[in-house]
Amino acid sequence: MKKLFFFSIFFLGIISISQAQVSAGINFQNTRTFITIGTDPDKEFFGEARLGLGRAIGLELVGAYNFVRKSDVNAYVGVGLGLFDHYYSRRDRYYNGTYLVVPFGVLIKPLDNKNFGFLIEAAPVFYDEYGSYLRGGIGFKYTFR
Repeated sequence: MKKLFFFSIFFLGIISISQAQVSAGINFQNTRTFITIGTDPDKEFFGEARLGLGRAIGLELVGAYNFVRKSDVNAYVGVGLGLFDHYYSRRDRYYNGTYLVVPFGVLIKPLDNKNFGFLIEAAPVFYDEYGSYLRGGIGFKYTFR
């Protein structure tokens, strides 16, 4: 739990030093729900910290690149590192420690207020000796400008 606390403080410190716009949201994935805090998702490169909730609480740090940037839609691909302190079961297996995630998704902003958007994301998750799986879900995001 100490690792999660220090990584989240470090990430939030980087955001405040960079004086970037901050985004917040919720991702409902098939494996867990994530509460997200990140930099401006309309920039070419953006970062995000995801607090994973469920049987175990963990932290995921993601950096992403927008390969499509329009006023009403962004498409991105990224890479991230997940950190979990506790075991949780998935298909009679137990995972712990760190994993690699490669999220790719689309942020759709259909309203006149372009600060709010709906998110569709899929991400292969790679564990060392535990195997890997594909995670997917939907969510929403709001950018404070």
